[in-house]
Amino acid sequence: EIVTEAQKYLGIRYVAGGASPSGFDCSGFVYYVLKQMGYSVSRTPAGQFSIGTTVSKENLKVGDIVFFAGTYTSGISHVGIYAGNGQFIHSPNSRSTVSYSDLTSGYWANHYYGARRMA
Repeated sequence: EIVTEAQKYLGIRYVAGGASPSGFDCSGFVYYVLKQMGYSVSRTPAGQFSIGTTVSKENLKVGDIVFFAGTYTSGISHVGIYAGNGQFIHSPNSRSTVSYSDLTSGYWANHYYGARRMA
């Protein structure tokens, strides 16, 4: 259900500080999607990492929230929603829109920090 909700916003532009369909930053996107599903969560990646239960990378399920560190600042600095098959949905940066990225190799695999399950 979380991924189905997230997919509604594919193609929405990145806006720094954005937390609505007029534009999202990474944590604003996750915040908005989870809010639509009835979850009350923090607006920051670090705050979002403090809720739910910890999930190992090997046990990721569709809808888990995935976190990344050291992407533009130290510590937890990026967040997205696991969509299955090694892919996640997120609002990557000002040069992009809400889209899928690969969690299993390259940049995002190198910055992977952990995951949390909301339900």
